[in-house]
Amino acid sequence: MESYERAARRLMLAYPPRYRQYRGDELLATLNDLAEPGQTRPALRDSLDVIRGGIILRLREHPRLGPWLRYRLLEQRLPYEYRWWARDDLLEKHRARRILIFSLVMNSPWLVSSWVGNSWGDHWLQLLIGFTGSWVIGWLRDTRLRRRLLAKHEFDLDGTPFPSEPRDEPPSPSRASDTAR
Repeated sequence: MESYERAARRLMLAYPPRYRQYRGDELLATLNDLAEPGQTRPALRDSLDVIRGGIILRLREHPRLGPWLRYRLLEQRLPYEYRWWARDDLLEKHRARRILIFSLVMNSPWLVSSWVGNSWGDHWLQLLIGFTGSWVIGWLRDTRLRRRLLAKHEFDLDGTPFPSEPRDEPPSPSRASDTAR
């Protein structure tokens, strides 16, 4: 049953972290109830249902395009109903991957123009210096940006709400669509 539970937990990654924190045990228990004796992973139909539900929940909780673009590009605060989405986004484990992709995109015009007329040795040295420099700058900028945006959305660095307010709980994931409208 350990391999079944491990596979079920991997499927649950389709859901936002906040949902897994509050409803993960319930979802895991439901998947365990559906398991046949000796089954090593959830059935295909159940797996697709879990993944579909997670994607739908993520799309339903995602901010509208205008506020999201202002949040990403101009570092503005999202409307209050998307506050917990912003927290999840800012505390995401894979932010480093986003920074790496950003540094590659930002360096791509410079890399393409420097490719012409340079030997292979010069090109790889420039690639290494440019990529490493922009990654370090992006990482440092992201750390400050994360701290600032968490404060704008009224969270401490660990993701807990500011203590000066009454302790508000994240919206129930099943009711998130009601608050988003």
